[in-house]
Amino acid sequence: MNKTDFIMVCDAVTDTAKLMSSLGFNTSAHLEIEILDDASRSLHPIPIIGLFNTKVRRVEIVDYATHLAGTRLGRPFGLNPSRELHFSFIAHEVSHAYTHENTRFTRLLTVAHEYIAYVVQFSVMSAELRKSILERIDVPAFNNDEEISEVYLNLHPSYFAVKSWRHYIKPENGKTYINAILNGEQLCE
Repeated sequence: MNKTDFIMVCDAVTDTAKLMSSLGFNTSAHLEIEILDDASRSLHPIPIIGLFNTKVRRVEIVDYATHLAGTRLGRPFGLNPSRELHFSFIAHEVSHAYTHENTRFTRLLTVAHEYIAYVVQFSVMSAELRKSILERIDVPAFNNDEEISEVYLNLHPSYFAVKSWRHYIKPENGKTYINAILNGEQLCE
């Protein structure tokens, strides 16, 4: 990993910790992050940009060069790879680690973890990048918890991300909804 990538990872962790702390998360847990130079080295069965490996409590993310090459990683949100998009995926995966540490005794649904991760990812994006995604993927917010489903997440992850963000920014949701998730009142088993 080159120095620029190292700094980007450190900045993403710092920004994520600051944001999640403001949402009520304890972000003091030790994080282990492994930067992979090839998407196929990930423990996930298909090539992906990153993941939080709960078994070993480690964030695994491909390096920027692999993201940029992107041939097997797809085009998240229909966008070409960029440093800014890569930064947001690092934040997404780091948020999984903090969510895991904050909810180890609460059985959250997978969609709860992804909801939080996409909220964090969209929060750390520049307004321009976020706007370009929201214009490209013009879907409304989730109306209720029943719509926030694993089937929808698996079929349309980018749409799930946008619907989660739009749900989160509604005045009645935001930090209150995130805290309800953390307290096991929303999106839990």
